[in-house]
Amino acid sequence: MEQKRAAELLNENLKKIFAFSISRLYNKNDAEDLTNEIVLNVMESVHRLQNDDAFYGFMWRIAENTFKRYIRKKENKVEYNESYMGTYWESPEEDYIKTEEINLLRRELSLLSKQYRKVTVDYYIHGKSCSEISVEQKISVEMVKYYLFQTRKKLKEGFSMTREFGERSYNPGVFRMDFWGGRNSYQHLFDRSLPGNIVLAAYENPVSLEDLSIELGVSAAYLEDELEILVENEILIKTKGKYQTNIIIFTDEFEKRVASETKPSYKKAAENVAAQTDKLLPTLKALDFKGNDYSENRLKWTFVNIAVFCGLLISDEAMCKRFGSYPKLSNGSRGFVYGYDNDYANHHFNGIYGDCSNKAETASFSVENYRIIEKCQFWKQHNWNDSMEAMCDAILEKTPDEDNEAVVDYIEAGIISCENNRLSAEFPVFGESVFEEVKEILRPVSESVADCMKEICEIAAEIHKEYTPKQLHEKSRHLCHIQQQMNVMAYIVEDLVETGYLEIPNRKENLCIFGIKKA
Repeated sequence: MEQKRAAELLNENLKKIFAFSISRLYNKNDAEDLTNEIVLNVMESVHRLQNDDAFYGFMWRIAENTFKRYIRKKENKVEYNESYMGTYWESPEEDYIKTEEINLLRRELSLLSKQYRKVTVDYYIHGKSCSEISVEQKISVEMVKYYLFQTRKKLKEGFSMTREFGERSYNPGVFRMDFWGGRNSYQHLFDRSLPGNIVLAAYENPVSLEDLSIELGVSAAYLEDELEILVENEILIKTKGKYQTNIIIFTDEFEKRVASETKPSYKKAAENVAAQTDKLLPTLKALDFKGNDYSENRLKWTFVNIAVFCGLLISDEAMCKRFGSYPKLSNGSRGFVYGYDNDYANHHFNGIYGDCSNKAETASFSVENYRIIEKCQFWKQHNWNDSMEAMCDAILEKTPDEDNEAVVDYIEAGIISCENNRLSAEFPVFGESVFEEVKEILRPVSESVADCMKEICEIAAEIHKEYTPKQLHEKSRHLCHIQQQMNVMAYIVEDLVETGYLEIPNRKENLCIFGIKKA
C-alpha cells in the first residue's frame, strides 16, 4: 500500500485513534504520545499491506500492539517482593489486558440477538452440551452448532473493532406521541423514554438490533422486548432483520419552517376574520342565547372561535372526501399514531374537544384550549363519562349529581357554578336552532378560514416530504392536512391577539367554551 494513501486514511481516522488512546490512558498528554506512536508504526509497516481493504483491521492491530508496548514501558520499574517467590505474579500490563478482554467479551455478547446470545451463554458459561441446548431450546443440534459458529465469527470480528456508543446513550432525545382518530390505546407505549428513542433512532433508515444497541447504549437483551411490543403495535416494521419506524414524526425544524413560510397566508386570513366578525357582531349579539350580555371582547372570542372551529369542520369534510377513511390501526380502529421530536414545543393547543355530548344526547359542548389563553382557561378531561355529564348537566341547568366528582372540580375551576341546587354554565349556551343560525351568519368567515387551511395544508405536505422517509409519504400528506388544519385555527387566533383585535383578560374567563341545548 502506498504511504500517501495510508497517510490520507490515518488523517481521516485521527480522532478515532486519539479516542482509542484516551479511553485506555485517561491522560491527554499520554494519549497524544500514544497516538503519535501508533501513526508512526502504521506508516513504517504499511508497505507490507497488499490489500487496501484490510487497512482498518491492520491499523487497529498495530494500535493494540503499540498500546501494549507503551504500557510495558510505563510499568518497567516494578518493586521486587520476595513473598512472591514460587508463585505466579500477574504484571500490571497482563492484568489490564485481561480486564480489557473480559470487557470486550461482555460488550460483544451484549450486542447479540436473543437466540445467538442464549445458545452461547448456555454452551460456554453454563457448560451445557449441544444436545442439551437442542432439547431445551427446541432446535436441532445442527442449528446449535451453526449459532455457535456464527457467534465465534461475530465475536472475533467485534474484538477487532472500536465501537463508540451513539449520542442517545448519554443524551436521550425527546419523543412525544400524539393520536388522531377512533380509539387511542397507544399512549402507554411511550410512558418510558426508551421506546421513544428507539422510534427516533430508526426513523430515517432501517437499523439492526446491534445498531440500536450501540446507538442507545442498551444491551440487546433489554431492547428485544421493547422492539417486539413496538412491532406488534405497528409502530415499527421489521424487514430482513432490520427495524424502521412506521409512524410520522413532525420535527422541530419542520414545524418552525412551516410556520415561517405560511405566515403571509394566515395573517391575511386573520385580517379577514377580524373585518367580517366586526360587521356581523351586532347581528350575533341580538340573538337569544345565554351570554349575549357578555363583554364585547368575550363575545369576539366566542364568535371568532366558533367561526374558525366551523372552518375546521368544513375543511375536514373536504379532506375526508379527498383522502377517504383513516388508515386501519393495529387495535382495530382507524386513525393515526404519530409524534414529535420535541416536548410539544411548537404545539398551539392543550387539546381540542369538539361536539362532546352526554349519554342522552340532550346537550353538547366544545372546548378549544388554545395555549395562548391557558392562563385564563384550562379545561381538563377527568373520567370521560363524568366530564361529559357534568358539563351537559350545567348546560341543561340540572341539579348536581353528588356522585360525579367532575362536578366539584369544574365548579372549583369556575367552568360551571351551582346556586340554589341548580347547576349553571359559565360560558355561552345556545339553543340548537339558534346555533344553526350562528353558523349560517358566520359561514362566510368559516369558508375563508377553510380556504386558508387548504392552502397551508398543501404547502406543509410538500415541505414535509423533505423530512419524511419515502415509504411514509402517503401517510404524511394525509396527516399533514389533519395537523395543519388545527394549527391554522391557532395561527389566526394568535395573530388576532398580536394585533390587538382579541385581548387576553388577566382573570379566569372561559373564552373558547360554548354549549348547545339540543331539541
